[in-house]
Amino acid sequence: MLQKLITLMYYANKYYPEDLKIGMAFKDVISGDVGILAKRYNVMDGWPDAGPIWAWDIIWTGPCTNESNSNQPYTEMGILGMINAGRLELCND
Repeated sequence: MLQKLITLMYYANKYYPEDLKIGMAFKDVISGDVGILAKRYNVMDGWPDAGPIWAWDIIWTGPCTNESNSNQPYTEMGILGMINAGRLELCND
């Protein structure tokens, strides 16, 4: 049963790393905040023996955003998980 659930979750993904681009905007469906992908970078860049872990800086604005949380880093897999789960809705899709 668990294997079947994992397989269904895998095929439910609509968005993948190559779909994320600088300037892509999305809305957090719970807070109402809107974020824009600003910069992609490898957090493991200084570690020559480690594989890449990609992250994005997101610039946020909206009702739950202030100066302390308007620029936040997120891993690429975390962003994709939130988009594919419906927590973030793309604004320019």
